Order: sequence, then structure tokens, then C-alpha cells
Amino acid sequence: MGLFDLFKTKKDELSWEDENTYKGATPNCPNCGTPLTKRYVFSEMYCENCRYGLDDIPNDMEDESIDVCDAALIWQSNGKDEDYTFGYSEAELEAALR
Repeated sequence: MGLFDLFKTKKDELSWEDENTYKGATPNCPNCGTPLTKRYVFSEMYCENCRYGLDDIPNDMEDESIDVCDAALIWQSNGKDEDYTFGYSEAELEAALR
């Protein structure tokens, strides 16, 4: 038995994906009427046709934007790296620093 034989799966063992795939029936979408999709047993249902269940943003996450002044300070403290602009332009961030 070699070192990598430990990582091999037996033929009768299911993979993680096969073991957790949802195989039951789903109700129809309330928006368009097509059957909802549920990929895994622990995942939520969604509609591939009208995106019901995918575009829903919980109300507690809607207001999670960063103020331009706070964004400018973070941007400046990170060497004005473009990865830290938080969706603001460099001109907006420069103006907020003044």
C-alpha cells in the first residue's frame, strides 16, 4: 500500500457531490411556473428561468455600503491600491481626502 493509496476512493463509496445531491421533487416557481431547482440537500431552491431565489438580497444586507470618507482612508492606508477603491473612482477618493 503506497502513500497515495489512502486518497483513492473505493468504487462503492459515493463522492461528496453524489451523496449530497438533492433527488426529490420541487414545487413550481411562484413567478413563472417552471419547476424550481435544488442542487444539494442543504441548499435553497431557485428558478433557472426567471432567477427567483437567486437575486433576492436579504434586507439586512442592503445597506452594507461603505462611506466615501471611510473608503478613502482605507484606500490611502493601503498605498492607494486599486483593489481598495470599494467601487469609488480615484477622483472621488482623492476629493474625500481633502
